[in-house]
Amino acid sequence: MVFNAGDWGVGMGHKTIHDGLMPGGRLRMEKLAQLVVNSRIDPSLMITHRFEGFEKIPDAIELMHHKPADLIKPVVICNDID
Repeated sequence: MVFNAGDWGVGMGHKTIHDGLMPGGRLRMEKLAQLVVNSRIDPSLMITHRFEGFEKIPDAIELMHHKPADLIKPVVICNDID
């Protein structure tokens, strides 16, 4: 059996993608912040790894580099920065 790539719609040159995402930059961040402030979303549910202190940033970056299966979002909490 022989299949031609054209039969399967391979390629995206003739496609137009319309999305519903918000614009990037400041406007997007303001809208996301309002969702958090108004308890519409809870970003803490995405946090899978916590690191305490500025000196732990390299550990968090190393974790993101290796991407273990249980990683969603690492967070570094830096309360010791003035």
